[in-house]
Formats: sequence, C-alpha cells, structure tokens
Amino acid sequence: MKDQKHQTDNPEGSPAHDEFNWAELERTEVDSDIDSSATPPPNIPPPKKNKKTLIIILAIVGGVLILAGLTFFLYNQFVVSNLTSEEKIEKTTDQAELKKLYDELISSYLLSGKSEAEILALLERAATETGDQSYITNKDSYLVKKPSFNLAPGTYEGTQNLEIITGSTGDAVYYTIDGSVPNQTSAKYTAAIPLAIGETTVKAIAVSAKGFSSPTVEGKYVLTSPPTTTQSVLSEEEFINKLYGIWYNSDSGTVLSVSQTTYREYIPKPLSVASGDYVVVSTTENGGTIKVLDFTYDGYNAGDTLVEFDFGTIGDNQIQRRYAGKSWLNYTAAEYLGSGQYRIPFLFAGQDIFTFD
Repeated sequence: MKDQKHQTDNPEGSPAHDEFNWAELERTEVDSDIDSSATPPPNIPPPKKNKKTLIIILAIVGGVLILAGLTFFLYNQFVVSNLTSEEKIEKTTDQAELKKLYDELISSYLLSGKSEAEILALLERAATETGDQSYITNKDSYLVKKPSFNLAPGTYEGTQNLEIITGSTGDAVYYTIDGSVPNQTSAKYTAAIPLAIGETTVKAIAVSAKGFSSPTVEGKYVLTSPPTTTQSVLSEEEFINKLYGIWYNSDSGTVLSVSQTTYREYIPKPLSVASGDYVVVSTTENGGTIKVLDFTYDGYNAGDTLVEFDFGTIGDNQIQRRYAGKSWLNYTAAEYLGSGQYRIPFLFAGQDIFTFD
C-alpha cells in the first residue's frame, strides 16, 4: 500500500534523489561560470594585410582601365576615319574644319571626273554652309580643264615626241609614264616627252593656281621599230634612164648630154666638146659610175675616164657629177620640149636648144 501511495505521489516516476541532482547541476553551472571568468580566452589579433598584394591588384585594375580607355579612343578614331566626307561634314560644327572638309570633297569631285553641273552644285552648297562666297566667285579656279595630248593614243612607227597641251593658261601640268596616277609630286611638264620604242602609258593632270587638280587624262602609246629595208642598188637600165637627158650648170655655163651610149660635155671656155661612148661600171642606191672610153677633148684622147653621178633627192631635177678624185658639181635638168629637144636657160655657142642625135 505504501508502495502504491508512493507511486501516486510521484506520478512521473522521478527518482527520490531528484533534488540532489538539481543541486548538483546548479553547482556545476556555477563552477563553470567561475572557471570562464577566471581564465578568459586569449586575445588573437586580426591578420595583417599584405601591401605587396594590394599594390599588384591596384596596378592590374589601373592597367585594365587604361587599356579600356585606349581601346575606346582607337575605336572612335577608327569610326571617324571610316566616315565618308559627307558624314564628316554632317557631324562637323567647326567652320574652319568644315571648309577644310569641303575643299577635300571638291578635290575628290574634280579627280573623279564629276560633271561641271555636279561641281557647281557642290560649290554652291559649300558657300551656303560655310558662309564663304569665294566658292562661287572663284568657281573658275575649281573647274580645272583637263590637258590634252598632241598625239592621239595608238600605235606609231618609230620614236615620237609627245606634247601636253594645257586647258587653261597658267595651269601647271604633272605627268607620269609608268602608268601611276599623277599628282603634284610627279614630274612637271616643261618640254615634249620623248616616247621610246615599246609601250608607254602617259597620264597627266592640270593644276590651277589655287591648287586644284583636273581629272586625269590618259594615253597609251605603242611605238614599233621601222621596218628594216635593204634598198637594192639601181640596175644598169634604171641608172641609164635616170641619167639620160640634157643637164646644165649655170655657174660655169657647162652642159652635159647623156644618151643611152654616149657622154658629151660642152665647155664654154675655151669653147669645145669632150665626148666618148661609155659603159656602166657600178651603181648605188641613188647613183653610179660610168667609164667614158677614149674620152676625147678637142682631138686629145684622155683615155678611159671614170665619171661619178649622184641623183640626190628624188624629184628635185638635180644631179651631182664629178671626175674621179675631183670636186662635185651641181647640174639641173633642162626643159624637155619633145622630139628629143631640150632647152637651157642661157645661150651656149649662140644656141639654147640641144637635140639628141
């Protein structure tokens, strides 16, 4: 019964010595608090920062910022450099820069061969947007006329001299002969350009006093060597036909008579005739030599005598004659009257008409 009563008094079944346990626990906690206050934990200082690492980090960050700025700058430069002249003009507000851009655009118009109407329209626009009316008043200095060549491009035989003719007085002309585009650093035209055998491409521009250039004029020239011709010497028949007739020398009053077979020379002082039959010894491209057999002068036989002839320029009715080793004398063809008769412009022994026998 007592046991039953005891269980009812302790319904949770706690041991009888619970009070001791609580007291022990409280004592333990007190002892623990006392120990903690008696021996505090050591004071551990925070770790020191590494200055070298910090400097490296700052340098890297600074380098990245500089690189980013440089990249941005270069990108802007690239964008600006790739803008067309029109885009640059549209974005420019500075008047001096605007005039410079318009001058560049006008130059490009001139070099590209734009029409006069297009150039004038651009000049009016430049005058309006820059306020500089000299674009209009000095329009003639912008409209530079192209130069021209005295030879049309093409093929020619033998060397040639090429002249460049300016479109306007006072313009300077610059040219190239290697096919490159000329500018104001190219050779300046001062005299005719000799063109050698072969192919030559000549390009030229005119530059006004204001410094603007004309469109480029171009000419391609192909020069060939003259054909090598070997002129054959005259045949004996050709030589005799050229020599046949009456010839005179007004200075000396001498007359030559040359037929197909006989050579005669009429000499005024003393009045006499020297003659003899002849044979052709040799010929050249424009003359030859005969041998007068038993050349007789007023009964005196001089023996075989060589006489040389040069027909000179074809069609001038002139020949030259000389005896071997003597000086050349000029002779003119007499006027042919027909029927074997020839007239000379002076009297010889009272006559001016000679007839072949």
